[in-house]
Amino acid sequence: MNQPIELRKTRDFGQIINDTFTFLKENFKPLFLSLLIICGFFIVVGTVTSVFQYLGMMNLYRGAFPFNTNANSYNVPEYTVTYFVSLLFNAFVMIMLQVCIHMVTLCYISVYLQKGNIKPTFEEVWGYFKFYFFRVIGSGIVIAILIGVGFLLCIFPGIYVANVFYLVIPIIIIENTSFSYAFNRSFKLIKNNWWFVFGIIFITSLIVGIASSFAGIPLTILTVGSSFFSNKSFTLPLIIFFSALRNILMLAYALSAIAVALCYFNLSEEKEGLGLMERIDKFGKTNENDSSHPKEEY
Repeated sequence: MNQPIELRKTRDFGQIINDTFTFLKENFKPLFLSLLIICGFFIVVGTVTSVFQYLGMMNLYRGAFPFNTNANSYNVPEYTVTYFVSLLFNAFVMIMLQVCIHMVTLCYISVYLQKGNIKPTFEEVWGYFKFYFFRVIGSGIVIAILIGVGFLLCIFPGIYVANVFYLVIPIIIIENTSFSYAFNRSFKLIKNNWWFVFGIIFITSLIVGIASSFAGIPLTILTVGSSFFSNKSFTLPLIIFFSALRNILMLAYALSAIAVALCYFNLSEEKEGLGLMERIDKFGKTNENDSSHPKEEY
């Protein structure tokens, strides 16, 4: 039987990537059960809004490039408004889905840590999720505004603070603290480690992006190709299928959340050594309830 992963320990770049996949593999069933139950609403709504978005895009292409359709039957301005409304609504749902995926994963990791590297139940994860939901949403809004200001000032400040703020939500959930404390702590932890964290985020985001492309590319091909044929009964089921697949594949963002959490543990361990102190404190201690050895008789 494999030993559970020790979260509080120092890791190099390769170890974080490897342990991210190892943690996901060892906790796949309970973690994704929690993800599906808690994030299921946004997956369903995201699928519906994605279908309307791509149907609107398809109508725009058919109106602009009417190869096999009657151009006069398409009201391009009307379809433009419909498309952009569905696009904005779908973008909002996708953001909420990503936030919930990150939250559920970080809540799972926090409970896992509190229980001494034991897999948590759905009820425990759900309890943490409800407790931190509004705190994380409020923090996320502030972070989005600050990142937006950073990009308005110049591209590089936006990229810099975005990388730093990746640590804020893990700190809030794992340490049960406020946004202001997590904000200051994230800057302290990432000091002299900006490129390290950026590399982890870039690699995991690339992996998630490749996974999402398995549904995104066929959707794009169907949308663009709709200009050449008018058989809606053929394209609609495919759009529904790939839209649902794309939203389900969004659960791969749990990989990024795990990697960021391991980055946090690595940085905090390097600077504070909390995990090392815990292991030293436990060294030589035995479980009083351990009955694996016979009692001494006198």
